[in-house]
Amino acid sequence: MINTADILQAKILVVDDDRESAMTLQHAGYANVTASSDPMSVRDLHRQNNYDPILLDLQMPGMDGFQVMEGLKEFEREGYLPVLAITGEPGHKVEALRLGAKDFLRKPVDIEELLVRGHNMIEVRLLYSEREAASLAPR
Repeated sequence: MINTADILQAKILVVDDDRESAMTLQHAGYANVTASSDPMSVRDLHRQNNYDPILLDLQMPGMDGFQVMEGLKEFEREGYLPVLAITGEPGHKVEALRLGAKDFLRKPVDIEELLVRGHNMIEVRLLYSEREAASLAPR
């Protein structure tokens, strides 16, 4: 069973040139928050850490969030790519969801909405992981 302590221990990656989201999550009690402003590092970071959610700004210099999501597809487990897409462009929502993002936030980010959506996304991710572990356990 997933509880609040499990959710607060989740490994979170925030990819944004604005560190406010990462700081907000840390102030809310999340213990394992990594922040990066380098979208090209996301694949390697996720490969090493298997983040529960990745909060991804879609408009980053050098590589946009859509390209990052394409690069993360190899890590999908049972069709669940743990990306919460963030952007100020209204036209990006559907494309982000189409490419595998599981949720979406518009900039400027509402802090309360970020915390609720992040919590819900982590809970789903942990339930997926729990189900996967149970299916691999010997019977």
